[in-house]
Amino acid sequence: MEEWRERREQLVEELRIAQRARDLLAGFERRLKDKDRADLEEHLGRLDRFAQPLPEEHLVWLLVEDATKHARTRGAGKAGSVASRGRSKCEGRISRLKGIIEREDALASKEE
Repeated sequence: MEEWRERREQLVEELRIAQRARDLLAGFERRLKDKDRADLEEHLGRLDRFAQPLPEEHLVWLLVEDATKHARTRGAGKAGSVASRGRSKCEGRISRLKGIIEREDALASKEE
């Protein structure tokens, strides 16, 4: 049971990371679509600061890095597409993590 609690804590933390990344990428995508570039660098900085403590092989780090790189090198159109795909992948990750947590919680409650 203690093992599940530790694993659950890790999954919940991963869920929070994915939710925060989704929200940041959605805001970034909106700014690019609306052509509201006034605070674009500030938003890129927020994305960078968010991803910085994550390991480079972490999916969320890769998605954020890809979106910010495209914004800085390829322009708004491509960056918007990359941000949209990244947001979508985060949404899929959120769904999977919620499913795992719910399934494992149900199994753990049966064992009690």
